[in-house]
Amino acid sequence: MKSQLKPALLGILLALPVAALPVTSFAQTAPSDPAPAAPDNRVTKNVSGKVTAKSDTSLTVGSRTVSLNSATTFSRGGTSIGSGDVKVGDTVNVVTTDDGQVAVSVTVTTSS
Repeated sequence: MKSQLKPALLGILLALPVAALPVTSFAQTAPSDPAPAAPDNRVTKNVSGKVTAKSDTSLTVGSRTVSLNSATTFSRGGTSIGSGDVKVGDTVNVVTTDDGQVAVSVTVTTSS
């Protein structure tokens, strides 16, 4: 009986580390945190500088022109302002979506 017990015990002892190997490899894998999504899962870019041109539908900051729409918000010093309050020569920070094409918010940092 002892001679039959040794091979069975040896088989069990060899099988245990092999069976535990996949469990330990998964346990060592750190969970990856997903990157925070931009608003509406779109690319968000900032454009900063002096306003060089402005119309009812667009704003040019330096050489970058972004579109304005009814959802674009405007502020100065934490207070909401109208689009007409932004003037050529003002320094602004524009947060855009759609890969930099449409302004989501325009913040006047210094007035001309």
